[in-house]
Order: sequence, then structure tokens, then C-alpha cells
Amino acid sequence: MLNDIAVGLGMMILTTMIHAIFMVSGMEAAGWRLSRFGRSRGQLMKAALVSGLTAWMFLAIVIEASVWALLYLFNPLITTLPDLETAFYFSMVTFTTLGYGDVVLTGNWRILASIQAANGVIVFGWTTALIFVFIQRVYHKE
Repeated sequence: MLNDIAVGLGMMILTTMIHAIFMVSGMEAAGWRLSRFGRSRGQLMKAALVSGLTAWMFLAIVIEASVWALLYLFNPLITTLPDLETAFYFSMVTFTTLGYGDVVLTGNWRILASIQAANGVIVFGWTTALIFVFIQRVYHKE
């Protein structure tokens, strides 16, 4: 069990680093576009900036779920995930805390899946807060 917690914590640190890199680069790019074209630009430009940042952060989430999927797929002790597609599907369903239950891990590795779900809650909350702050910045009345 301690091994599972250690692996899960390491994965949380890795995914947090990935998310932070995407956050900083996304906010810098979006902020640059906002300062270059001004806040007074049309509604379409504002919507495009918010949509672009949202898509960028979703890409981060897909990469993070992919890293978890690779852990599941290449861990020799986890034998219930036969291919990359199944591992990625399980990882995304777990990361979003949707948890259909049609694909599950066996034995002690179930703990790792619950850690991934907690990681997903944190990442999605972080992303939501980031997008909210950016929307406030974009639509702020001068």
C-alpha cells in the first residue's frame, strides 16, 4: 500500500508540473494577445482568447491522463489493461472522476486509481479557477 501511495504522489507531482507549465505558457500567450490587441477589441476576439486558453488547458489534461495511462500500461504488476487505448480510456474516466466501472484495476492498484481521481479533482479545480480569472481579466471594464 505504501508503494502505491508513493507512486501516486510521484504522479501527482509530475502532473502538477505539467499543468503548471501549461498554465504559465498559456497565460503568457493569452496575456500577450490581450495586451497586443487591447481589451476593447470585439467580443469575438475575447471569446477566441478564452476558448484558446480553455483548449490549451484541456490539452494539458489529456497529456496528464496519458502519463497516468502509460504508468498503468507499462507497470508489469497491472495486467487488466491490455492496450494503450484501454489504459487511456481508464485513465481519462478516472481523472475526470466519472468512473464508469467497465474497466477496473485489480488488487492493491485500486488505491492508485483513487489517487489519480483525487489528482483529477485538483487539476480540474485549478483549471476552472484559472479560466475564471482569465475571463475576469478579458471582460474587465476599463
